[in-house]
Amino acid sequence: MKKANAWSLALIASISLWLGAAPAWGAAAPALSEVRVFKVESAKCSETIPERVNTTQMCEHRGPTQVSVMEVGLGNSPMGRFNGAELNGQRTAVCQVGNISEACNGVGTLMGYIYVFDLNVQAQGWFEFTNTSINPPQNTLKAQLNIR
Repeated sequence: MKKANAWSLALIASISLWLGAAPAWGAAAPALSEVRVFKVESAKCSETIPERVNTTQMCEHRGPTQVSVMEVGLGNSPMGRFNGAELNGQRTAVCQVGNISEACNGVGTLMGYIYVFDLNVQAQGWFEFTNTSINPPQNTLKAQLNIR
C-alpha cells in the first residue's frame, strides 16, 4: 500500500475547508404565512381593506370589480372564488430588496405574490382566496371578504 504524501493530504484538507465554507446557492422558499384581501375597486369606489375586517364598508360594489390579495410566502395552488364560482386572476411576484418590498425585476428575494381578480358583482356575496404552502408545514390559508 502506498503512503499518501503531504501534498495530497494538504490538497484534500484545503478542498474540504473550501467546500465547508461555500455559500448555499439556493435558499429554501418561505412557507406560506399570510393571505389577505387588501383592496376592492369598482366604479363606485376604491377601498383599502384593513386587517381582520371581513366586509367592505365604503360603498355598495356592483358591476366590474377588482379584488387584490396579498400572499406572504409561497403557495402552489392559489384559488379565488366569488360565491363559489372559480375566478381567473393575474399575479405579480413581490421581492424583498433591502428593506423594501417591490415587484420583482431580477433583484431581491422572492417573498410572495399579489393577485388581482376581476369579477362582475351583481349582488352582495363572498370572495374567498385559498392557497397551500409549497413546503412544510404545507398549511392551507384562507382569506374571506363579504363584498356588499
